[in-house]
Amino acid sequence: MNARTLSLDALATRAKIAVIVPATNTIVQPEMEAMRPAGVTNHVSRMLLPVRPYDDMQAYRQALETEKGNLEEALNLVLPCEPHAVAHGHSIHSFRGDRVRALAEQQRLEDMAGIPFITPSMAVLEGLKAIGDPKRIAVLTPYWPPADALIQEFFVSCGYDVVAQHGLKAKGPISVAQFTPDEIMAGFKALDMAGVEAFVHVGTNLPVSALTPQIEAQFGKPLIGVNVATYWLALRRLGIQDPLPGFGLLAEQH
Repeated sequence: MNARTLSLDALATRAKIAVIVPATNTIVQPEMEAMRPAGVTNHVSRMLLPVRPYDDMQAYRQALETEKGNLEEALNLVLPCEPHAVAHGHSIHSFRGDRVRALAEQQRLEDMAGIPFITPSMAVLEGLKAIGDPKRIAVLTPYWPPADALIQEFFVSCGYDVVAQHGLKAKGPISVAQFTPDEIMAGFKALDMAGVEAFVHVGTNLPVSALTPQIEAQFGKPLIGVNVATYWLALRRLGIQDPLPGFGLLAEQH
């Protein structure tokens, strides 16, 4: 890992967290700001991503496999503020392939950053482990079938049984943030099947985090949401153990 200069300041008396999001994402920044403990500050950098075609599923799948935006450039723009960790607010990039590939990508980015780099896929796996590692999961995404298949392949390769999966089929990145609480709750209702031990949410621009307590109470299952898990793990990697009230079992009790 490259040596980095780290600093605190008048507002960041405990830590600074860099948050990297797609240019179109409007959910990660406010959700992670709402989770932010006292003495921690968040610093957002945005990255451009190529547009995925929504009218050609073969091309859509190919785009998922090969997508490369300017993540490295976004990282280089935020590192000069001397953060202590990076939370990556882009799901699909880290769910490609299996656990070995995901770990290798996280390590590559961590080596580049010189500080802890939290990828969503590894954060979700750590979140599941923290709550007892339930193996029978149901997954909600904003995606179309090729992306849902990619997510399922990842979890199966990591030893999980994806009992149910539901994609909301958003027609573009901006529309992901426009799903209403009722539509999101209906998505989880579609996943509430016999044998499901835990819910998982993938898709960082889907506004799920603040609904976590309601979802867990209504369906009687823990929810590991991608934004909650990513920010939770960034804090825990820095030794910050504060509960994050209002964001569910993982954030409040682990």
